Amino acid sequence: MDSYLIKYLRDHATSELSKKYIDFFKIELDCLLYISETIMAKPYHRNKAIPIQEKLKNIYKYSNALLSKNDINKSDNKNVLSTLKQKQKDIANLAHLGFDLYSPIWHPLRKKSIYGDFETFKWHKNLQKKLKSDDFHTFLDPKFHKELEVFQQHLLTAYQKQDFRALFLYTDQYFYSKYCIEIFKKMGRPSFVFSHGMPGVYSLEVDNRSDYLMVWSEKIKQNYINVGFDSSKVKVVGNPHYKKNKKNKILKSDLSDVLVIPLTSAVWIQHQYDKTVITDCGTTALYLYKVQTVLQKLGVKKARYRTHPTMNKQWVHSFLDQDFYTCDNDSLEMSLNKTSLVIGTNSTLVLESLIHGVNYLLFDPKDENGINMAGHKSVPPFDGSEEKLVVVNTEDDLYNALKNNALTDYELVNDYIQDYDLSVLKELIY
Repeated sequence: MDSYLIKYLRDHATSELSKKYIDFFKIELDCLLYISETIMAKPYHRNKAIPIQEKLKNIYKYSNALLSKNDINKSDNKNVLSTLKQKQKDIANLAHLGFDLYSPIWHPLRKKSIYGDFETFKWHKNLQKKLKSDDFHTFLDPKFHKELEVFQQHLLTAYQKQDFRALFLYTDQYFYSKYCIEIFKKMGRPSFVFSHGMPGVYSLEVDNRSDYLMVWSEKIKQNYINVGFDSSKVKVVGNPHYKKNKKNKILKSDLSDVLVIPLTSAVWIQHQYDKTVITDCGTTALYLYKVQTVLQKLGVKKARYRTHPTMNKQWVHSFLDQDFYTCDNDSLEMSLNKTSLVIGTNSTLVLESLIHGVNYLLFDPKDENGINMAGHKSVPPFDGSEEKLVVVNTEDDLYNALKNNALTDYELVNDYIQDYDLSVLKELIY
């Protein structure tokens, strides 16, 4: 039975070109299908208001790109087009390795080192206007697809002229990423996706378009290989955000100030064409009520909760027992510094919590078929296969884990975040 609209439209498109571009716009079309602005935070709304300060910053960035000569090719380093948001010291580290980063005008970062001409700027702004206001059917139009194919040649010529040797991306899921990966393939230059978290999904349909996938650890690499990724394309490079982790740490673990990390019910994409998952909007609140029930049995009177950034906090809060729960609005670092224990769902916050010296109990309720509340089967290390991570699936098991003060092993951090080292790029970019 057909259950996924975008798959049906792709498979029944009138040309191979249209099939390609419907696939390229998959995530953007998913957003039109699944985003509910009632439950989503405002920054994720389709027609979100852009603050004046952000508008001014963008004007400054665009002006630097268009009015300057981009200062490209002034060093002996190799030029790389990058959408990675990195600190200046990490950019300097890459320069030391022989790579100068330039962000594209369609994804401008920092104040300088932005590359793009006026034609690309106009194309980008027109496309953004379509994405914000046009109907779903616009993105199915064969004429539109032909226009995109023609403009791809403009970018290919421009990037060849500036001798970009590689493309760095944080994902391959969005249109711009897919579009430019194809351009760099035509140029015969490699593309790299740098994983930005502990994957909650391992699939050959996610982050598999680029030539290389850069991950944090051998454990994560093996998880990708287990689902069919070519081992030669997955490279372990660590993560610059976690360069100075301690090798061991005593964890706080008591019920004096509990932080709960619920799963998000604001899901706006399908990860796979052949597996449609629709998450019930009430699962975030349901998860929090289940944890509350257990905590109250242990005498806890109050707890804090922290939603995923995509969720409308006010909407979630309206469903909760507000005498028990307080919404956590602090920065993550401030929040974890005062937290005595974290109970949460599958998330990179497992590692963040441990790094900040706080025990993390993973609570992942499942049905009889092993499907969790988000509608997926959990993947390692969240699936219970990792002995160092405390994973419980029922309220009774959560109660017992809390009563017995079960501890996740801090060594999990060392297993999943290896030393940051990008020297492999010197072998891959030439």
